[in-house]
Amino acid sequence: MQDENSPLKLALTNGIYYAIIVILIQLTIWATALIEKTGFLTSFLILFLNLGILIFFLLYCTKKYRDNSLDGKITFGQAFVYALMIVVFSSVITGLYQYILNRYIDPEYAKRMLTAVQEKTYQFMVNHGVPDDQIDAAMVKFEDQPVPSAFEALKSALLSGVILGSVISLITSAIVKKNANLDNYEEAMSELNSEE
Repeated sequence: MQDENSPLKLALTNGIYYAIIVILIQLTIWATALIEKTGFLTSFLILFLNLGILIFFLLYCTKKYRDNSLDGKITFGQAFVYALMIVVFSSVITGLYQYILNRYIDPEYAKRMLTAVQEKTYQFMVNHGVPDDQIDAAMVKFEDQPVPSAFEALKSALLSGVILGSVISLITSAIVKKNANLDNYEEAMSELNSEE
């Protein structure tokens, strides 16, 4: 029988919660055509919003796991594995969502996004005085770039989610870790100080 506080079960549950948050953000962006209507600044703001949510979510979930399941103590390795499991589960779910969106719901979405990015890049380069030959070279690269298939989008979502999630998991694990040995050392030192 699976323990209710099993790290696998808790990570899966938290991975599902995080995937729901990401999918709601992506659905909002898709439904409002936000990326297509706005410029680079909005894309960067959305990226930083997603990173901020991921960092907060991993910190919150790992700290909660540490405090509720491990009596307030967790090693860096335990924290990293737990946070990484959350990221992997959520990446699989959001990757499947991306596949369904690109394959069945809106097969032209990826093409529209590439076109929108190309147009925004062109406008940005023109507005900032980039020479015409450099603009032409950049536009040729866009035209040579194939529109990813739904399966390629799934692979990309999984790979980027796990890579970025690994880096963020390393950072959050370093913040959340609380070793028993350190607490024992501090306790022993406080006892020595109180004896003096």
